[in-house]
Amino acid sequence: MTEKCEFPVEPRSRSYEGLNNLMQEVKKLTQSALGKHGFIQVELLSHWHEILGEELSYGIKPVGISFNAKERINGTLRVRTAGGAFALLFEHQKGQVIEKINTYFGYPAISQVKIEQNAISLKTPRLSEPVWPLDEYEIEKLSQKVAHIEDDELRKKMLDIGIQLIQKAQK
Repeated sequence: MTEKCEFPVEPRSRSYEGLNNLMQEVKKLTQSALGKHGFIQVELLSHWHEILGEELSYGIKPVGISFNAKERINGTLRVRTAGGAFALLFEHQKGQVIEKINTYFGYPAISQVKIEQNAISLKTPRLSEPVWPLDEYEIEKLSQKVAHIEDDELRKKMLDIGIQLIQKAQK
């Protein structure tokens, strides 16, 4: 004999379903944050240096992309430059930039580029300081100091650290 349940059974709530629900929430957030720009805007901003390469992208920062109504092709890319020299150089390289971006996306995403001259910060490349090699006498002296360490790997690492410390002190 089967008993009837007095309480109605409601369908399982989908308010929490692990990663599936998280993905939906992320999608909602990114859609509202990006609005009409969508995927291409984020992809271009996050991979700017990879798409153009260091030489083309230096001194230039993408600002946004605008498309005609309901189309996601032949957009206009707006960029900011660090100054007039960068704007002039970039002006001559517009065709190459458009080609690289469209090649990256695999369709004619961009057809025009508008340049805004504005003060953007430039990352100056860090030059590595020269490392001066130690002479044999200094290495031998340091080797004697770590000779009491029994473990070969540890002794070699301590020797390397010692060499680096001496080199740093010489700068």
